[in-house]
Amino acid sequence: MRKLFYVFKVSFEKSIKEMVRYKFNTLSEIMTFYALFIAMFFGMKLFGTSMKVAPLDLGQTLEGFVIGYFLWTVMVSAYSDTAYGVINDASKGTLEQISMSSLGLHNVLVVRSLANLLVNLIISFIVLFSIMATTNYWLNIDLLPILLVIFLGIFSMLGISLVLAGLALIFKKVQSLLNLVQYFLISLVMVGTSGMGSILSMVLPFRPTIEKVYDITLGNETLADISLGYYGLVIANSLAYLLIGIIVFNQCAKIAKKKGVLGQY
Repeated sequence: MRKLFYVFKVSFEKSIKEMVRYKFNTLSEIMTFYALFIAMFFGMKLFGTSMKVAPLDLGQTLEGFVIGYFLWTVMVSAYSDTAYGVINDASKGTLEQISMSSLGLHNVLVVRSLANLLVNLIISFIVLFSIMATTNYWLNIDLLPILLVIFLGIFSMLGISLVLAGLALIFKKVQSLLNLVQYFLISLVMVGTSGMGSILSMVLPFRPTIEKVYDITLGNETLADISLGYYGLVIANSLAYLLIGIIVFNQCAKIAKKKGVLGQY
């Protein structure tokens, strides 16, 4: 456990230093997320006005769109970091060294991704507050329950990232697949999907977390309003996908080692 904490501490410090050191890249990332949202937001607003959507309905839709976009940035950061990390380590020639760690390659990748996720959450919240200031749609941002639910549910996205990282070990270039997954994530955060069957909502990755964040921000729920059963649902969803991700990743790692392509790019 102490070794994992050390890996987390070092990875977090590295991410912070890179964010400060490479200011242009950090600002570019923030501006890209911001500009993409603004283009979609005002396009959606203009479309709604031209279609004569009722102002109240349009307002509720746009507020949901704001928080949905925030959740999408969090998910993109979580699922892509591990896969891109494997690709970068392979290209730098450091992947084999990391794989020799007594902690296990998948544990190092998950802990490193969690550290990077904390830094990416800072960027996501900066984008969120910039968006709310621009659009004047101020949401109920109760940080404690939002961060708690996101932390409990984010392991489902890390499980998906391990699957993609495992494929990257074998096939090396999987950027096109990573881009394709983004469209799937967009469908997850759509407000309209809350009307799906309860079973489907429970089994989709990160979906229980998404629904609860919507309830907190749009329905003004508090930490006390979240039942223990819902916490159990979020944790079960997370652990199920994380376990699948670890199994697939380890199998892919074995195949890559057998083929002798673990450290190649």
